[in-house]
Amino acid sequence: MGCWSAYLVRLEDGSVREWEEKYGRWHLTGAEDRASLVERVLGEGRPVVGDPKTARSCQGIALDLARRRYRFYSCALGMPRAGAAHRESMALHLAGSPGWEGWDVAHAWGGDEELRSLVVPGLPPGPVAHYPVEVYVASRDYWFVGWDPEGRTITVRHDESIADTLAGATCLVSVIDADGALTHWQLNNTIAPLLAHQGEFLARTLAAELPYPLAAEGAVAHGAVIDVRTRRLRYWTTDIVPPGCLARMRKTWPGWQVERLPWGHLGHLAAIGQPPGELIMTDAELLDARWDDELITIRNHARDTLPTGPDGLTAAQVHVVDRW
Repeated sequence: MGCWSAYLVRLEDGSVREWEEKYGRWHLTGAEDRASLVERVLGEGRPVVGDPKTARSCQGIALDLARRRYRFYSCALGMPRAGAAHRESMALHLAGSPGWEGWDVAHAWGGDEELRSLVVPGLPPGPVAHYPVEVYVASRDYWFVGWDPEGRTITVRHDESIADTLAGATCLVSVIDADGALTHWQLNNTIAPLLAHQGEFLARTLAAELPYPLAAEGAVAHGAVIDVRTRRLRYWTTDIVPPGCLARMRKTWPGWQVERLPWGHLGHLAAIGQPPGELIMTDAELLDARWDDELITIRNHARDTLPTGPDGLTAAQVHVVDRW
């Protein structure tokens, strides 16, 4: 089928025009790109009356010329590894590029709905599918030996990071309990639907499962830090999280502070006070994953300046037997 790109432009007089095309683009690099897109939307697009009719596209761009705001997004398909940090880096790179001075530039984590609300404020969020989302723990085959809750020690075979290779997880959830114990679970879930449908009982559900080692960057694409002590929920994902899904998440976590965790896995480590160490991707690995040098520099600056999380947490240890 191929990707479709949606474009929305709010003009200086407040009117809005829309256009979509197959494939197309998901971001603009500067003033010339912006002028070219505006010219095409004015020439080939259609006026918006009420709710924009753009297709629910894989990627898109919204420009509010009147208020100098710019949003862009693309789907997770084909996204480089460490994709959440890649999009954060791209947004900072574009915001500092010639032609975007004085503009509010950001990645649209809410996808098409966020683009639409930028140019037509006050649109109600779209419907959210109500379906059960189960917790799918990652495989323990061939690597897991046991868990000692008294000594808070996970025993694994071969290597401290063996679960990253054999568990096949997509999601990392870390829970800080009321006593300051820090525990991790590796799941095969996308995080936003899981949080929205499981709600605040997720921490209790996970506590009934045996824990996992802390997953490295690049091994998972989604995550969350659940701090029971402060009732603070922070999540990150490479997927689009529509406003309706976020609203449902806040409803199923009543009394909790719910927010997106910037910088993905890097932000996750900072939020639990874990030094990056060997858990993060090297510059060489990022280059192999189609990052460029400028984005790597931006990402590494964020890594070195992110505020760190709480001290004094009791983290589980990993003990290795049957080394290679």
